[in-house]
Order: sequence, then structure tokens, then C-alpha cells
Amino acid sequence: MKNWKKYASLLLTLVLCLSLVACGNSDDVAGDDWRTTGMVVGSGTITHDGESVDVLVTVSESSAAFYRDLPEQILFDSVSFPMNIPDAEQAFNAISFDDMDDDGESDVLVSFIHENGDATELIWIWDPVERYVFREDLSTVAISGGDLSGDDLSEYVGLWEYQGENLWLRIHEDATWEFVNDQDEVIEYGVLWVDEYGITLHFDGSGDTLQLDRTVSGDLIDSVNGGTLVPADKIESCVPYFTRNGFEINAAVDAGTYLLKNGACSYYNLGKNYTVGDCYWEVIKNYDVTHDGIREIQFDAVCYVPASSLGTFDQEFIISTRSGLYDFYTGKWFNTDNDHTEKNHTERIDNHYVNTLEWNGQSYEVEYSYSTEAEFFVADWYMVYTVSYMVYLPEGYDGLLFVAEPEAKTYEDHMKWSDPTAEYYLTEEDAVDLFFSVCY
Repeated sequence: MKNWKKYASLLLTLVLCLSLVACGNSDDVAGDDWRTTGMVVGSGTITHDGESVDVLVTVSESSAAFYRDLPEQILFDSVSFPMNIPDAEQAFNAISFDDMDDDGESDVLVSFIHENGDATELIWIWDPVERYVFREDLSTVAISGGDLSGDDLSEYVGLWEYQGENLWLRIHEDATWEFVNDQDEVIEYGVLWVDEYGITLHFDGSGDTLQLDRTVSGDLIDSVNGGTLVPADKIESCVPYFTRNGFEINAAVDAGTYLLKNGACSYYNLGKNYTVGDCYWEVIKNYDVTHDGIREIQFDAVCYVPASSLGTFDQEFIISTRSGLYDFYTGKWFNTDNDHTEKNHTERIDNHYVNTLEWNGQSYEVEYSYSTEAEFFVADWYMVYTVSYMVYLPEGYDGLLFVAEPEAKTYEDHMKWSDPTAEYYLTEEDAVDLFFSVCY
């Protein structure tokens, strides 16, 4: 027994001496090869498109990273966890790059065994377009004894408005979610994780995550991007329709005439000899006063039609232009009767309307009347057509536009536009319209 103790003592001394020699060698520095730093927790081989790469694995609370097996630390790929795993480094158990769906491509399985003995397995399946796609249905999460959705998901189910971003978050009872725009079109989607602080969104495709913290008032805070989400009953954009559809104010009040290509049409007898030609518009503001919270504006919208824009006729014919008042914010016309038609003689028509607009929780009542007058053979113009408006606006409303549109290419389409029961919104094809801002 004494000899054994002496032998063990000599062996320990020898090991210590060797360790001291190794530490004293200035040519052997661990930092020269990142693989010797202790960061590596696993290794494997990733195969894509028939090519294989040996990788080393590191983990953090939010992700697993795969580096090429080289002295230099070169990232090859990574996956983001659908939620933070606080004990990821301590609980890491194994990683696998086996092909789980038999497509010849490496998938990813990361497993953890937590201090209490619970196991977590996260699985990503390879997609040639979206790369590693997290699969909740194949994964098992045992953190805090819960599942991926958590026990308090019901507090978050519903629609949330991302303020100032024209973006809404819709959360479903099955812990799936999607970001949608004002047209309810899906922009991003994925699954989520609920914890004591709020929710973590996992983005399918990119694998990114976004933490949204719950406030005392019940809102969700996006600390990374400095944003706030609030519960919403419906999708109602905070970005004006005119702006989000890429339209621009391209004509100024009191600045002379503007050419409108194909802005007038002429025809007779239910569309015979239907002809489309150019015209010119200008808007002249006669007065603009505000009192008692009401803004009164009187202006004339004047259209000049040259004879060269008209067809050839040997009988009474019709000249038509298309214009109206339009709301910058909601994208709605103030009235649907915005087709002004004149026979080739002077005629005057009086109209009166009241419109109520709802925008960002505010209600605006706009009242206006207009009259029309056509004069023929004025200077170089075959017809000078004037629409005289008198409008009464709430003092805080500034979205009134006068819009002049090109005429339809065919008589059939022209008649569709002339339907007083029709309602339509401007589309990208209407970017050629003339847009005058009456309030500025």
C-alpha cells in the first residue's frame, strides 16, 4: 500500500511538471486556434446538394452556430431557437445533422437535458429556399414544464396593431402568428413562445426571433426596434391610402394649366365615333377662410378641351371629362357622381353633398356643393368646362384633393365609370391622374 501511494505521488508530480512545461511554452497560444478555447460543444457533418462539410457547434441562449472545422472561426450556418433557453450551455446534450425527411439534405436536431431531468428537443427541416425551418410539430419543449405556446397564450390571442408601422400581428390559439399589412396580406409568420415577460415570435424561414414584452397596461413592447403593439378590433391603416399606394401630388393650385393625356372623350348616339383626346386642367382658389372651427374654401376646377382632341361629327355630340373630390387619407371619393357630361351647349347643374370620413379614430364631416358650366369656342379652345366648388371642412382636416382622371379607352368602359352606384379606389394605373391638394 505504501509503494502504491508513493507511485501515485510521483505520477502526480510528473503530470504537474508536464503541465508547467506546456504553460511555459510561449509558442503554444490557445487563441491561435479557436477550437481550443472551450467554446465547442459538439460536431458533425452537414450535407447539402451532395457536398459535405465538417462543422463544430457552439450554443447560446438564443441559437446554435455551426463553424467550419478550421483554426479560423468561420461561420458556416446556424439556427435560432424559437425561445430563449437560459441554461443552454449547461443543459446541452447532443446535436444531429441526420436527414430526417429522406430528401438527401441534412436537417438539425438539438437536444438539451435540464437540471430537473426534463428534456428539450428542437428540430429544423432543410428547405432549399427558406433554409432551416423550425418544426414545432416535431419538437419537444420541456422548459418550466410547458409547451411552446405556454399556459397564458389566451391573453395574447387576437389582433395587435404595430403603431406607426402599417403592420398588424394576429395571434392564433394554436400558438401560430402572422404579421399582415393593411390589406390583410401575410408578410411574416411562425410560432410563438409565452414566458413570464411576454412572448417570443419565431419566424419561419429565417429562423429569427423577436421578443415582445408585456407592459402593465397590456401593450406589447418591441425593445429591439423601439415599437409598441396595442390590441385592435380591426385592421385600419394609420398610413394614408394616398401615401401607401405611392401616389404624389403632381399639380399645384393657382399655378396654371396641367396636361392630362386622354382626359376628354367625345361620341354620339350611344358611343358611335367614340374618341379620346388630351385636355388641360387648372385649379383656381378664389377664397379660403377659417372661422368658428370651420374652413370655407371656394375654388374653380377648369378644363380646357382643344378641337384637335375631339372626333368628327355631323350632328349633336357629347364631350365628357372625369374628375371629382377625393380624400387623401381613406382613398375614397367624396361622391360617386364624378362623371361630368356636357352636350355642346351651355348648361348649369347644382349639387349639394355631406360626407362623413372616419380616420384614425377621428370623424370628419365635410359639406360641399358644386355647379358646372361649359363654354364653347373660347379663344383657342373648343370647350372650357368649369366646376365651381364650395366646401366646408373641419378646421383640423387637410386631406381634400381635386383629382382629374383620363377617360376610358372604350365607350363600354366609359359607361362603367359613369355608373353613379359604382365605388372604386385608385390603383397604380391611376398614377397618371392629376392630383391637386386643395388645402395647401
